[in-house]
Amino acid sequence: FGQMSWETSPRDSQKIHEEFEAVEDKVAEVAQAAGAKVAHVAETGEEKVAPIAEAVEEKAAEVDKAAEAEVAPVVEAAQEKAAEVAEAAQEKAAEVQQGVVAAGKEGAEAVSATMDAALAAVTGVMIVEFVAEKSEVKRVDFKTKKLGFEIAMSGGGCCGPAGQAQVAVKKVDKKGQAETCCGPAGLAKVAVKKVAKRGQAETLGVKSGWQLKSINGTEVTGLKPSQKLLEESLAKLPEA
Repeated sequence: FGQMSWETSPRDSQKIHEEFEAVEDKVAEVAQAAGAKVAHVAETGEEKVAPIAEAVEEKAAEVDKAAEAEVAPVVEAAQEKAAEVAEAAQEKAAEVQQGVVAAGKEGAEAVSATMDAALAAVTGVMIVEFVAEKSEVKRVDFKTKKLGFEIAMSGGGCCGPAGQAQVAVKKVDKKGQAETCCGPAGLAKVAVKKVAKRGQAETLGVKSGWQLKSINGTEVTGLKPSQKLLEESLAKLPEA
């Protein structure tokens, strides 16, 4: 076989070149058209999306506003409830504190009464607590039977030597409440009616009008109980 020649003539080369240029122009035209289309689509998309985004934002704002309106009463109610709880807790704490103080005071008084009884038994004296002026409690130790004061129910009348005072019922009212010559029964207090001059009580500083609070640690609750306490305590004291 003879050799085949692939050489082209100048005319054919020119034609091929023109065809390549035509293809390039067509590609450039298509690319330009595609770019314009993409830009148009993007622009159109933005125009369509913008109202949707705006509507979403408005709806979100409405939801937030509605949520705040619904939550506000709940928050306010919770705050009021918290304030009520705090106030109740403070009141309860105050009650507990008062109870503790009262219990401590009662406990201290009980301890003091026990100590007085023990001390009286050991030392052989009669310890009397009086309520003096301005509710001040005074303790006096009597060492002999001659106390040197007379007692009565506060309010006057029924007096006699210490340890011998009596109470008389004056009348009974419509409600059945007994009234003594010294005032309504249960309300009057046993008090010092008279202090003998140069007697033991005066020497120890006892004043007329002082109320009897306790004898050897036992609380004075009335004239007869105080009479009994005095008699029992005086029996243990020497004459002089």
